Amino acid sequence: RIPRLGRAKMGLDFGEECKAAVADCRKDSSPTNWAAFMYEGKNKLVLRNTGSAGFAEFKESCPDDQCTWAFLRMTAGDQESKRAKFVVIQYNGPSLGGMAKSRAGVQKPEIEAAIGQHHVFFFADGPSDLLEEDVMEKITKSAGANYDLGSNSKGYESKIGEIKLSAGDAYRKTEKEGDGKAVVYFESALANSTPCDLSGRPTVAPPTEAKRNTDLAGKLDTSKWQASN
Repeated sequence: RIPRLGRAKMGLDFGEECKAAVADCRKDSSPTNWAAFMYEGKNKLVLRNTGSAGFAEFKESCPDDQCTWAFLRMTAGDQESKRAKFVVIQYNGPSLGGMAKSRAGVQKPEIEAAIGQHHVFFFADGPSDLLEEDVMEKITKSAGANYDLGSNSKGYESKIGEIKLSAGDAYRKTEKEGDGKAVVYFESALANSTPCDLSGRPTVAPPTEAKRNTDLAGKLDTSKWQASN
């Protein structure tokens, strides 16, 4: 008797047109900075549209009754250091059914792998969740340290002058509070100090060499470390 086989699980179909759109978004020389994909069936994504006017244009293109997957090239940093950041977005329209939402969520790893390298994944369940400032905040956090000295959406204002003035004031204040004496460095062992016996400690030197270096019996110039203040 031949056993009955279950239906084979179909993998994600992310066609050449989709891959080409992603590759185009990655190019600094291309004006295209976003590409949106929609489902055709349960396991196939097709290219819905692309654009060059950024996040607002992409958001406007998202339908209410579909799950939209998108790849965006966004710019992060300040006027002194701008960098391209790649973002994968899953947007569930407010009229999308529960089964379709669940299926899209399960396929997330496959879709991210098909799109390839990106800095941030962003999920939005409706238009109120799909905000550019939230995406940019996630990009900034993913980058780790933030060295922005004062950039904002209205322009750039360097704080380096204020930093120099503050440092100078702090130095002059500390200088006045000091005694003004020159710094003196000891060139020998400190008075009333105790030599350190290193015998018995792990060492990488051969045993004979280690013994010669640590056995100081009769070899110490005690006048250096037993002198009175």
